Amino acid sequence: MKMKLFSSIVICLVLIPAVAIGDPLPTTAPESIGLSSKRLQVLTERLKADIDKGTIPGVVLVISRHGKIGYFEAIGSLDPENKTAMTKDAIFRIYSMTKPITTVTAMMLFEDGKIALSYLMGDTVYSAIRE
Repeated sequence: MKMKLFSSIVICLVLIPAVAIGDPLPTTAPESIGLSSKRLQVLTERLKADIDKGTIPGVVLVISRHGKIGYFEAIGSLDPENKTAMTKDAIFRIYSMTKPITTVTAMMLFEDGKIALSYLMGDTVYSAIRE
């Protein structure tokens, strides 16, 4: 069991960067994929207001739909102390990997028949049964 978990984590750590290096998505006008330029502008203004208030230093916002990028902006500072502008290719450190590791573990336990998954919709409980 521990070997399976370790193997899954190693595979995830190897495959995630490989997927990230894949072919870039094509960029298109927001309206061509069902997005509103006006609403995207409202979102951008809200993020700029949060940056001005000091709530967040900066943000990279990418919105993709149907395999095409409709909105891609870098706003604020990458390094507020040195006033370095945010770039679209900025790299952010992820501090917590608890959720993905827990999810992989739960799926492995489900595959082994050690746990059952169910969810509640209205008054009915549905179960996912592995066959």
